Amino acid sequence: MFDYNTSVMNLGLKWIIAGGYVIIVYLYYRCLSEYRGSETGVALKFLLWMGVFGFLAALVRIFGDGTDFGFTKEYSLKWFQSLFYIFQAVFFIYAAGYFLKASKES
Repeated sequence: MFDYNTSVMNLGLKWIIAGGYVIIVYLYYRCLSEYRGSETGVALKFLLWMGVFGFLAALVRIFGDGTDFGFTKEYSLKWFQSLFYIFQAVFFIYAAGYFLKASKES
């Protein structure tokens, strides 16, 4: 049951994580429509993109190396997963900077 390569939980948890990111993106989008044009709205745009890149990384993780459909071990989907996580972190840093800027103004 807990063997990483054969467990149903492994794939199930990966889909749950991807689904969580879909919910996050939806919630940030709803908040963004309320705060459009404000300093908070700018930060929410960064958080929205952070969620999008998190979802893409989670989706790539589901497919593993991608060797089943044309990728090789050297040129695998794991490179894209890493890039998506880096983009996610960059957008998170920008959002934190905007929130910090907004808190100093008030």
